Amino acid sequence: MQRQRNVKANRRLPRQGQRPRGRDCTAVTMAAGMSFLAVDMGSRRVGIAVSVSGVLATPHSVIANRGDLQGVLDAIAELADELEVGTIVLGIPRSKRMDASATEARFESLAEALRQRTCKEVVLWDEALTTVEATSRLRSAGKKGRRLDSRIDMEAASIILQSYLDARHRRLS
Repeated sequence: MQRQRNVKANRRLPRQGQRPRGRDCTAVTMAAGMSFLAVDMGSRRVGIAVSVSGVLATPHSVIANRGDLQGVLDAIAELADELEVGTIVLGIPRSKRMDASATEARFESLAEALRQRTCKEVVLWDEALTTVEATSRLRSAGKKGRRLDSRIDMEAASIILQSYLDARHRRLS
């Protein structure tokens, strides 16, 4: 049986039960890289951390979040392509608040948008208290000043990624 083709968009239509994708990701392989990128989404800044080795997470950069979600997603996708990342780890705030399900749904749709844009694996990972831990680490290291907020966001992303890498390593061994 031949699959239907959407000629206008030049991509295959999904089979019944499959979700439509924004890009045809069939040509992308996981061999593209075993690098990892973590994202700490904030209302003003987005912290980014990377791991090339799959063992150690390092703070990378900060993307300004001016309310333009598409612009932020484009910047993350561009960075993921540039660094040849295989997996994107998206920090999700897990809480017991009343609006937790709405927050989770928002982050799941954000993860799906990243998957469609990048054709990469996107994993949601608990980011509980990472900003508090990042602030504590940086202050105990004597860091202060105007740029501390940006450093905190990068460090929080690094903590998220290191937590994911540690759990992945335990699962694989």
